[in-house]
Amino acid sequence: MTDTTVTDTGTGYGRKPSSHDARLTEVGPGTPMGEALRRYWQPIASSTALTSDVPHRARLLGENLIVFRDGQGRPGVVFERCAHRGSSLFYGRIEEDGIRCCYHGWKFDVRGHCLEQACEVGGGGRRHLARQPWYPVEERYGLVFVYMGPPELKPPLPRFDSLEPLEEGETYFSSWLVPGAEVIGLEQDFNWLQLFENAVDPVHASWLHSTHSGFQFQGTGTTGFPENFYDASTVAERITYHRTDHGVKYLQRYQDKKGPDGELVDIDWSVELQLPNIICLPDFVRVTPDARHDMLIWVVPADDTHHRLVFSIRSADPERLKSFVFGIKQNGKDGWLLSDEERRRFPGDYEAQSSQGDITQHSEETLAPSDRGVVMLRRMLRTMIDDVEAGRNPLGVGAPGEPVRHVESGAVIRREPGDDTPSPAGA
Repeated sequence: MTDTTVTDTGTGYGRKPSSHDARLTEVGPGTPMGEALRRYWQPIASSTALTSDVPHRARLLGENLIVFRDGQGRPGVVFERCAHRGSSLFYGRIEEDGIRCCYHGWKFDVRGHCLEQACEVGGGGRRHLARQPWYPVEERYGLVFVYMGPPELKPPLPRFDSLEPLEEGETYFSSWLVPGAEVIGLEQDFNWLQLFENAVDPVHASWLHSTHSGFQFQGTGTTGFPENFYDASTVAERITYHRTDHGVKYLQRYQDKKGPDGELVDIDWSVELQLPNIICLPDFVRVTPDARHDMLIWVVPADDTHHRLVFSIRSADPERLKSFVFGIKQNGKDGWLLSDEERRRFPGDYEAQSSQGDITQHSEETLAPSDRGVVMLRRMLRTMIDDVEAGRNPLGVGAPGEPVRHVESGAVIRREPGDDTPSPAGA
């Protein structure tokens, strides 16, 4: 007689359809996360790459926008579709005081006012009734920022101690050294949260960037981390996670011969994520204990299934920019130079994150203790959404007179209790 008793579980048969967490991932107008992200300033372009020659397309938070700089040097962000008959202002002409549509010559300034209707009598006697939808813009740290939220709730553009003041010889590096990514950042074809939460998942570096694919950080063993930093068998017990004033961070302790006299010292490596989408990532190639933090990265959603990386680095050394852009190698190469076979054998962040899908299926996850940072971040993002829906200011939305924000990231030599040696600003 055949025993038909089911003794095994976990087969794929009969599973419910999978789903993603829409509140955390979808960013279009009217969505919970989309409305929350619109309460913050978002970088849309590099200042140096934005010239007065031509306008540029920029898709942000599910909206098609045009970013341009007029002949007076003023940056502007307007809807791509012309308010007249809908032609794209991407084909418009930049003039001294605005942008002119290619179709019928209507001209708009950086605040959407219609300055002239070229084919109408007298330049358009009722042109003041036409208004091109626009968004407020400010420049800082070598970037152009746009505010896409309720006008009456517009906060001041925040400032960060890691990026100011500029010291002698320093400038802001904010343009990718990659063709096609000069203006609006490096676009990737999956949901923004998959990359953002990766920054508070330090254990992946010990497996993906080390054990599985070989050491991928260019500075490893020289100016970078010692190999014990990536020890997968001890990494979980060397990491702690903490709330900060503006988000969450982790501390990863390791030992290295980088004391004042070359002695073995304990070092805390920390990365902070500030709401809603800022990564405070130190130099992972030329690791210098107690150095001042010098870079911020924004993970800016283009729409639900695409995002862009925008950054600003404060430095006097162009090599600092190169160490960030080219600091991770896969099989000794930059990622875009890999063959399909090399991607399979030496995957990196893009392969791991994009392979989760356009939007990862959260219903199918099985989280573990090492995912604590991801869990903390998601809870904070949900609270941010709840605050917006309840009419409260979410964490990280500034107020007039707010002091420069402290960035809690860097490599800091762990000191004994009672040691009053100050840590550097931004560490």
